[in-house]
Amino acid sequence: MPLLVGLAVFTTHFKTDISAFVIAGDNAEEILLASEIQSGALSRRYILSVDAGEHNQVSGDFIQAWLKHIKSISGVVDAWATDEKRGALGALSSLYAQHGAQLYSRYPEQDLAKIFTKSALQERGAGLKQALLSPQGHLIKKIAVQDPLLISLNGFKSIATQLQNQTPRNSQYTNFILETQMSGMDVPAQLKIQQQIKDSFATQTMAMGHDYQLDMTGVPLFAVATQTMIEGDVKFISIFSSVALMLLFLFIFRSFRVLIWVFSLLITVMTVAVLVTNLVFGSVHGMTIAIGSTLIGICIDYPVHALVHAQGLHQVQRLRVIKKIFPSLFMGALTTLIGYVALGFSGYPGFQQVAVYTGTGIIVSLLLTRYLFPRLMSGEAKNIKPFRFTKFWPMFCQRNRRWLLVGVAILSVVGAVQLDRLQWMQDLQQLTPELDYLKQIDKKIRERIISIEPGRFVLVSGETVEQALQTAEQVYQRLDVINKAGDLDDYFGLYPWLLSEQQQLTNQARLLAALNEEQREFWRIALQEQGLSVRHLGELDYTQSETLNLQQVLQSPIAKLISNQIVVAEQRTLLIIWLSEHKPEAIQGALADLPHVQYFSQRDMLNRLAVDYQHRAEITLLAGLALIICLLWGRYKNLVTTLQTLAPAFLAALLILALWAWTGEAISFLHLVGFLLAVAICVDYGIFYQENRSGHLTLTYQAMAASMLTSALVFGCLIFAQTSMLQTLAKVVSCGVILGFLLCPILIKPK
Repeated sequence: MPLLVGLAVFTTHFKTDISAFVIAGDNAEEILLASEIQSGALSRRYILSVDAGEHNQVSGDFIQAWLKHIKSISGVVDAWATDEKRGALGALSSLYAQHGAQLYSRYPEQDLAKIFTKSALQERGAGLKQALLSPQGHLIKKIAVQDPLLISLNGFKSIATQLQNQTPRNSQYTNFILETQMSGMDVPAQLKIQQQIKDSFATQTMAMGHDYQLDMTGVPLFAVATQTMIEGDVKFISIFSSVALMLLFLFIFRSFRVLIWVFSLLITVMTVAVLVTNLVFGSVHGMTIAIGSTLIGICIDYPVHALVHAQGLHQVQRLRVIKKIFPSLFMGALTTLIGYVALGFSGYPGFQQVAVYTGTGIIVSLLLTRYLFPRLMSGEAKNIKPFRFTKFWPMFCQRNRRWLLVGVAILSVVGAVQLDRLQWMQDLQQLTPELDYLKQIDKKIRERIISIEPGRFVLVSGETVEQALQTAEQVYQRLDVINKAGDLDDYFGLYPWLLSEQQQLTNQARLLAALNEEQREFWRIALQEQGLSVRHLGELDYTQSETLNLQQVLQSPIAKLISNQIVVAEQRTLLIIWLSEHKPEAIQGALADLPHVQYFSQRDMLNRLAVDYQHRAEITLLAGLALIICLLWGRYKNLVTTLQTLAPAFLAALLILALWAWTGEAISFLHLVGFLLAVAICVDYGIFYQENRSGHLTLTYQAMAASMLTSALVFGCLIFAQTSMLQTLAKVVSCGVILGFLLCPILIKPK
């Protein structure tokens, strides 16, 4: 056992990213996007917002000093104000001026018709002189030498408006982007960075005598909060449930020796389960451990039954009795295994791990109980005094069985009638209300920056960058139409930063075709009228042969402006077009016929997953019940006995469902998964009570009571978790196993 524990500790890779446990993409684009959110630029960035308070403004000296300080933090790649334009302006002269003929427009026919007229060229000449005399004259001079018509700035008219709109509506706020070197899911590193950001902010505000407030958002914030919550749950539940289970075990068996036997077996079981899960998936999720800790309450059932039936006997008799009751243990383990394995098909990606983890544990526990545990038992034979309730309740049910059956039947009918009132949870975000405070902060900060709708954008994909860019240009045209119709306020694509090579060559060819000698003469006259140098600005040479490519843009200061809009993988490129306020149905309708283009809404995707998971859970529940019925029918060869054995578990689940329907609380697919687990566990009780292989009904019910208490206790401990998903499982399964235990003597006639 120590060797197994050591192997598990030093070889297992643990994860705590909740998105990896909850969300799975339905297609290559969504899978790649999820990967980008977990490890790409989207995951490495924070949005920092400094609030100076009402009627105040953030000091420029403070901004410069604090930016310098946070840039020096280890692991920080860069930090910049969201309205910072210096990098973009510098790139206009160093990169974009030489590509003016290729990037001036997405509608070259329309724009060329406006440029190459005598009056338009005269206006451009006047505009060039005015620009050279402006505060940005030094920049315009560098551009004009390469692009006298300044057509490279043509596409930036719209981006200038967008950059202006990014300025906070209220000057009391100043917003920053901070990018880290490591993934947002590298929680230990991100936790240190977050703490240093807060410490530096506190130090700077105190040093400069300001009373500013700092708000932060970004994927790393959610990752740290989630991991902290899950780690806390895992530690607390593991320790609390283990201590509570030990106390319960001592209360039942009153023996430290027995406690050591059983918990040595359980430690071995859980260690093997961790090793197998890590071997299959390459890692073990924290939620798997948290949910899997309930495995203790299941796997302990088998040694409990062995103890109750055999602890009062001598060694030879113990082996004989355990061998006698083993068929019931095996059938009980098989039905429980069906419930846990069905988790793998419930829709939740993380439950595939839970299925492997718990399935392995159940099998190992059963085998150890049968072949090793009887030989661990030592010491004198010791009878376990039955609980009074385990004597009273079966006898009471036998005496009043008819009336109790009538009562259960009435409750079942009333419960079945209530089922049509069930309300289904359609939004997966409701499963994590514990993170609502972060969602509210995120919304508050984004409202200060720009009117982009978070989580809603157009996703364009292609096998190559060129293919994705060409498709995006078709999308721009459709969005322009929607914008003019008033159904879209604005959108933020890669243009004017980049166009496809095809569009660049088309632009250049049409410009050169339109630029004849007459147009050149008009331009020279316009320059002379403004007193500008014809020798330096009169030559309109737009024959630049090389087109601008993505690699050049990503190596320029522009990279930090567009890196959250493009994801390049080996076989797929994704382009993200951010949207301002819009009508979703208008966007979806306009883009419906474009291949490899989809309107993406994070909330809609989660809602779709919720419905999909619900349907899968319903199918899983029915399939699991059908398989359990088939197993019981194959064993008993009698339909009445089969239904009688299943009845306590099925009616327990039905009554719980009816309770949820009556209270009006919305339920999710997670509730159905919990019901399946409750049924799978409660069927064990039906099997044990139906077969009563020891021939001693009170002893059998005593073993069932011990099993029920351990299962209810372990699952019940999940109610103290911060994670709502664990709390849901706690309520459903704990109530289910208690009800199933109580219903057995009523619904099953003892032999």
